[in-house]
Amino acid sequence: MNSAEYISHLAETKVIYHTQKAKASFEEKLKVIIELQKLDMEMIKRNKTRKNSNKFRYVWNLDI
Repeated sequence: MNSAEYISHLAETKVIYHTQKAKASFEEKLKVIIELQKLDMEMIKRNKTRKNSNKFRYVWNLDI
């Protein structure tokens, strides 16, 4: 597989992946957002030298 074929395959795979993710339910998309918030908060807690302009951050606590 040459690089042009690889890039073409990669682009096709990316389109398929994003199409599938777009079809996810609202609840599934919300779960992903909450998980990303948790990861962000953990990174902020572990990196004390990181400048944080928004001191009032919290993770949504939703039961879905």
